[in-house]
Amino acid sequence: MELRIKGLFVMNGTKIIFDTSAVIKLIDQQYDLSSLGINIDEAALLTSVIVRMELLSGRNMSDEEERDILEFLDDVQIVPLNEEIEKKAIEIRRATPVKLPDCIIAATSIVLDAILLTDDHHLLNLSWTGLQVKKVI
Repeated sequence: MELRIKGLFVMNGTKIIFDTSAVIKLIDQQYDLSSLGINIDEAALLTSVIVRMELLSGRNMSDEEERDILEFLDDVQIVPLNEEIEKKAIEIRRATPVKLPDCIIAATSIVLDAILLTDDHHLLNLSWTGLQVKKVI
């Protein structure tokens, strides 16, 4: 069975969502996915459109940093916002002090039944039904 999100097909199996800090640390080689027990050949690697926006909107980004980010983004599926993610993000935002971009990322993870990779303490400490969080080093 596949989950369809506005033209994006996500296969059943292990799904991994990266938040912004997880991407930056991965690019900086502060961890690798195998150290977290993630086999990239058997996992769907995803990130939210919000993460893409955060990564590409950094000030004073060097050409090399932008190239590394674009290479990462080419290797993952970008999950757009849809009504289900929007509703879940609003629900989380209304009930917690977590900022809206992080609520959207968490909601994306919940809706896709994916593991969220992060080192953001707000997300690591967020207790929400369906949220699966894994700390990056």
